[in-house]
Amino acid sequence: MSAQTIGRLSKPPHPELFEALYEPRFIDDLEHVLPHLLDIDLAHVVMLGHRGILSREIAAPLLSLNREMAEQVRTGASLFTPPPSHRGLYLLYESQYVERLGGEIGGAAHIARSRNDINAAVTRMRAREGLLDLLGGCVELARAMSALAAAHVETAMPAFTHLQPAQPSSLGHYLSAVLSEVLRTAHWLLEAYPRLNQSPMGAAAGVGTSFAIDREEVARLLGFTSVIANSADSVASRDYVIHVLSGASLLGITLTRMATDLQAWASHAYGFLTWPDDMVSTSSIMPQKRNAFVLENIRGQGAQASGGLMNALLGMKNTPFSNSVEVSAESTAPLWPALDSTRLALRLSTLLMKNVIVHPARMSEFLRAADTTMTALADYLVSRHGLSFRTAHDVVGKLVSRLSGAPAPGLADLKLGLEALLVEKTQRAFALDEAELARVLDPDTGLRAAAYGGGPAPDAVREQLRQLDAQRELLVTRVEEHRQHLSQASADLTRAALALTTDAR
Repeated sequence: MSAQTIGRLSKPPHPELFEALYEPRFIDDLEHVLPHLLDIDLAHVVMLGHRGILSREIAAPLLSLNREMAEQVRTGASLFTPPPSHRGLYLLYESQYVERLGGEIGGAAHIARSRNDINAAVTRMRAREGLLDLLGGCVELARAMSALAAAHVETAMPAFTHLQPAQPSSLGHYLSAVLSEVLRTAHWLLEAYPRLNQSPMGAAAGVGTSFAIDREEVARLLGFTSVIANSADSVASRDYVIHVLSGASLLGITLTRMATDLQAWASHAYGFLTWPDDMVSTSSIMPQKRNAFVLENIRGQGAQASGGLMNALLGMKNTPFSNSVEVSAESTAPLWPALDSTRLALRLSTLLMKNVIVHPARMSEFLRAADTTMTALADYLVSRHGLSFRTAHDVVGKLVSRLSGAPAPGLADLKLGLEALLVEKTQRAFALDEAELARVLDPDTGLRAAAYGGGPAPDAVREQLRQLDAQRELLVTRVEEHRQHLSQASADLTRAALALTTDAR
């Protein structure tokens, strides 16, 4: 056996094929696949030794060489110098055992397995690490958003509908809303972990094996929580890639929506927010510019997972339900950059949350000039003077229409105008209380009154944040449990390999 020829193949890959396919993937596989391949090999040989399929005299040198190579990888040393042409990482890797231990020992490990189940296992192991890292990024953003929201539950600003100022709200209420979706998506992603963390090892090429292997032991030593029952499912399925990409896509889209709002509010037109000089850029031609460009990066990076999801789905479309390069490599390839991009979008969003400068006075000024208390005025006519809401809505709408474009009237003139419209609409006189009107037209009153229906009243938002913090901490606990499980499995694997090696001496 060599890395260039194997079995019935008498020639190395065509030079152009090598340059186009094998060489680029080999560079990436050295970093991202080889560490998992070493662990898979270790667990598989331990199991073969325990089952008596390999004698301990054969298993021990395989395990020793595996740990030697793993240490080289850990320290950054080169494991091997690839020949001018080869057929990918796995055959190069396996050839190391053969060259250093001889064919009978070095070639003994590839019993009851195939590159098919190995590749499936590597993909799941890489994906679970990426998923846990992504969830860690969600936790950090959730902490930053919750802290900022808690500091601004009383910072009044307009809520918007159709990009128009609507009613008094608060920055805390807005952040609580976005955080709700972030955490909901994070928990949805968390639910994908048990489906992802299933072992395909033992399925071999897709029809299992005649060797009496212990799939559960390999699964346990590799940190998987269960085995996939069907061998064809083990090597043919990549549905877990779609699950992770779907959650990452939604998470990224949420971040793009928040970034759009924040960039608008940081613009000169609003002036609600800004960031320090070390968080913005300027123009090469316009000296006055301060551009919150990071928000544009967030939107760009946050959209990458959606593209990856479409690529993965279409990559699987119409493929046979069995192992193929199209499924195992091409359709899974978008997962890794998608996870990287979504983690970066999370990181940048967290950075902006921690460094934002809020301008409450500008928010209040804008709020008071935008007729955002008109719904509160209609509600007042309903609750205090017994009008139907539709009648109150019509009267207040006519008031706003008549005042549009004119200088803002004093409270006394507004009272008289509203009373006249009420007579016109209802044919009866109303005596409105000027002090009550002043309170109703104060945005802070409207903010504090919206205590029902999930509204922005400060105490209501504090309770929302309390519940969101509890969801975040549950996420922290679950992610840490998964990480500890993987760490414990790694320690168990090391001990099992050492025990087999020691017993053989």
